[in-house]
Amino acid sequence: MKLRDIIDSPCGLRYMIETLPVASGYSLRYLMDSTACSTEEEVMESYAALHSFLPAASDGNLVAMLHSELCTLKNISSTLDRLESACTVDDIELFEVKHLIMLGRRVSALLSASGWPALSPDVSFTDSPLSVLDPDGTGIASFYIYDSYSAELAGLRLRLGRETDPDARESLMREEQQEESRIRTGICEDLRPSVPALRKLMESLAVLDITFAKAVQVRTMNLCIPVLTSGKTVYKGMYHPYIKSVLEKSDKEFTPIDIDFGDEPVVIIGANMGGKTVVLKMAALCQYLFSFGMGIPAESAEIVLKKRVFFISGDAQDMGAGLSSFAAEMTAIDQVVRASETEGTDIVAMIDEPARSTNPIEGTALVEALLRLMEGRSAAMLLTTHYNISSACCRRLRVAGVENGKMNYRLCPAPDGAVPHEALNVAESLNISPEWIGEAKKLLKHE
Repeated sequence: MKLRDIIDSPCGLRYMIETLPVASGYSLRYLMDSTACSTEEEVMESYAALHSFLPAASDGNLVAMLHSELCTLKNISSTLDRLESACTVDDIELFEVKHLIMLGRRVSALLSASGWPALSPDVSFTDSPLSVLDPDGTGIASFYIYDSYSAELAGLRLRLGRETDPDARESLMREEQQEESRIRTGICEDLRPSVPALRKLMESLAVLDITFAKAVQVRTMNLCIPVLTSGKTVYKGMYHPYIKSVLEKSDKEFTPIDIDFGDEPVVIIGANMGGKTVVLKMAALCQYLFSFGMGIPAESAEIVLKKRVFFISGDAQDMGAGLSSFAAEMTAIDQVVRASETEGTDIVAMIDEPARSTNPIEGTALVEALLRLMEGRSAAMLLTTHYNISSACCRRLRVAGVENGKMNYRLCPAPDGAVPHEALNVAESLNISPEWIGEAKKLLKHE
């Protein structure tokens, strides 16, 4: 699973990536092409790196200076590939190589001077290739075939500067170009042994850029570093960063959610506008962020690593495949069922109100049958519904609902019995026409 394959999941992952203060376009593309952690060792390594960057990320001056340097990082893979394959590259490409070396050295010096040498990329190999590209030791970023590369070249250029005859100048210029070409080929040959280390330096700078951005995001968004666990995922004070930011602009508060789930399916019931879908979005978002070693929007989090994350929400109509909403939804859920047969413990699924677009009798049967199937397959599942589902095959939670005229979005245990009738309470809290609400209440009394 690559990040670019899931970036547009409706859980809000794109917002988290877009607010990640990565300096370089290359670093962002490197991140988008990165693969989710598939082993616990990879997860621990990823978060160990993030943890080591957190103290440095609190230094505003260092953050600004690093961003200024790393924004010039470019992907020069094609140049390095050409060098490695014994091609002679041009002066612009040699300039790019020189820039990469000097950038790595500046970043390393900056981190060391700031007291964080352990975070620096490895530039120990760069003396040799830099001497090839900067024979005069000027430390200037530009590249040119300098006179000092060849006494013959220096002599040709001296003669060329004095020559006034057009034919003689043309002949000297051809000789100069031939000598420059010979020198350029020699430079490329001298650089070739350093190509693997140069490629590693380029990637190390991208990883440094990404990890530093993750650390800054942890601090600016007040994210937490999760604990890798097994058996049960537990969130305390979980929130959705995008929705929270929207509410804060309107001077409203986001209600943080506590939830835990393991191999037993968990069903969340409650009225529309009760925040059930948001809970699923938060859980899916946190699972994705965890897979890529990012900070988690919660007060604390203990997360089980899952290799496959399914998030099925909203109008699943697939116009390209010619499927209705119901058909597309059933097809997507069927993928979860089939995958759970062989990959149970490696799966987590968040499914928002399945079978909601069919009649309630069949819809209830489909949902309860799904839960019974998943109960014994060790796959983690969060599911929301309006239907009255027995707790025999799942653990039921409900949104607390309207309390004292205000909506309480926190989750609490839901005993067996009818799904709470909260729709009218929610409608009243929105100042909907009293006449309309009153007529609805009369009809309910007659049922």
